[in-house]
Amino acid sequence: MEQHLLFRLLRSVHDFPERKFPELLALFNTKSFRKNEMLFSAGDVVKQTYFIMKGVVRQYYISPEGSERTIYFAEEGKFCGELNSFLFETPTKLSMQALEDTDAIYLDRKNWELAMTTIPDFTMWHIKNHQRLMVKLKEEVGRGVIESPDEKYRRLVKENPELLQRLPQYQIAAYLGVTPETLSRIRKRNSKL
Repeated sequence: MEQHLLFRLLRSVHDFPERKFPELLALFNTKSFRKNEMLFSAGDVVKQTYFIMKGVVRQYYISPEGSERTIYFAEEGKFCGELNSFLFETPTKLSMQALEDTDAIYLDRKNWELAMTTIPDFTMWHIKNHQRLMVKLKEEVGRGVIESPDEKYRRLVKENPELLQRLPQYQIAAYLGVTPETLSRIRKRNSKL
């Protein structure tokens, strides 16, 4: 039997026991989003944490001037949400939107707490994964300070080339922090490498 995407993710970080996976999976609900549908918007209190089974979503800020700045893409096999709002029931400053028709499974706050308190291996996975994400976030912030848009584009091509095929160019430009016209110039310069 093919392994569930979520189980593969859990096993990639922690030796999550296969026998406990059905108990954890039973706490998740399913939800589908149409292309361009919002999972949540700035000002909402986020009520779920999502795991993407099919599709792509983006997480973004809206600047005071009204421009969107994408900070995260989540495709199949990734969690997404806004943990601060989810845990502390405060309004989020972020928005999350489906960029393709998307199928997700999710935990609401009650089931997340139940999983954390009754499935120790999920708690251990969460702790280990949180530490990995903190390291990755620090690296990403550091890169944002020192990398040029060209360097960030080349890294995206190297680390996640399929996103370049799946997403509209203006979404890639928003992630790089440039205009679509500048992205065209970046792509042209880097196609020669």
